[in-house]
Amino acid sequence: MLTTIKSWPVSPSERNFQVLLYKAKPDDYPEELYKPWYKDPLYKTLNVERILVYVGGGGVGDIVMINPFFNALRSAWPESHITWIGGFSNPIKCLLKNSGLIDDVLYTVVRKHRPSAFPEYVKWWREGRRIGRVDLFIDTQRQFVPSLFFSLCFKYKHRIGYSSKCFFSDWKFKEPNRHEVHDTFQTLIMARRLGMRPPRPLHRICIPERIEEIANELWEKYRFGEAVSMFPRSSNPVKDWGKDRYISLGRMLLEKGLKVLLFGGPNQMKELQDMAASMGSGAYVPYLLSGLSFDDELYLCMALLKRSALAISGDSGGAHLSAALGTKTLVISLLSRINKFMPLGERVWSVYPDIECSPCPARDMKACSGQRWCAAGITPQVLCEAATLLLANKEHN
Repeated sequence: MLTTIKSWPVSPSERNFQVLLYKAKPDDYPEELYKPWYKDPLYKTLNVERILVYVGGGGVGDIVMINPFFNALRSAWPESHITWIGGFSNPIKCLLKNSGLIDDVLYTVVRKHRPSAFPEYVKWWREGRRIGRVDLFIDTQRQFVPSLFFSLCFKYKHRIGYSSKCFFSDWKFKEPNRHEVHDTFQTLIMARRLGMRPPRPLHRICIPERIEEIANELWEKYRFGEAVSMFPRSSNPVKDWGKDRYISLGRMLLEKGLKVLLFGGPNQMKELQDMAASMGSGAYVPYLLSGLSFDDELYLCMALLKRSALAISGDSGGAHLSAALGTKTLVISLLSRINKFMPLGERVWSVYPDIECSPCPARDMKACSGQRWCAAGITPQVLCEAATLLLANKEHN
């Protein structure tokens, strides 16, 4: 559900449209679907000591969105051994493994079923023989052929998944209007089918104490005070608002007496440093001040996000992380469908270009011939005003 807070008429390259500021409440399945499953919870009747969960790959945003599902599993079966089947990265280590939500990883990546996937299927067969029979197999993907190969390669007592309309699942369930339902709730429907209520708080994210101490030291030493955290770069060029626009926005925020903290990936640090210098005094790249290895950068980012007054980002992992940590989050929504992929949190607003070609139909900018009216319409002035409104909003304090 979207609630419009404010709108701005804009005309980049003589293209007239509105930029909308939304407060978004991501859509869930109707309560009448899953409420009956809570009466006699199935999970309490199952003896589950070993769980395999096929997830595939995923960036920071994907990991944050699936964190509540693993939180639900761990809450229901705290002593179970949970194996993540899929790609592995530092975000998975930080947001799942070191948060106690998974125990180990079976590394495998099958983007889609192609002949090149057969070596992975051979690996599955070998691992299935090594692991032996498990209590529960969970398939979070929607690909028929990999789901079929899992049936052949792994042994399990029970299985749940929505692949091929629950064809492989021991427990069936409907997914009404699922294309309108937020990704987190799409995954949680499997936990709900087993009688598990979504955990409270929804996310389980742990930050090491030593990182919290370093974050405190940085905050006091550099007097960050009321700081705005920014994630200026995106993995997909279609999501990228633009370096120069972020620099202009940073200057405006500094003029208001705020500090600006810039975050990004390992290959972006030099660019972030240059952006901070262009913004002026009061803009920082915290990682470069910390002396930490990059394996700890995500933890530092989380610790500083918790202390920030506001986070501003495109639809990136940083936005999802900020929202999950409870920080006020302003999302520049240039690509994603807001209800389905919006960062999930109580203090999230979205700036959205209400133009006919948004979200970008094929994610290739061909609809506008690379003109990117969507990004140009969201001016630094518009975003600064939106940030000011969210910072001042008493409802989210």
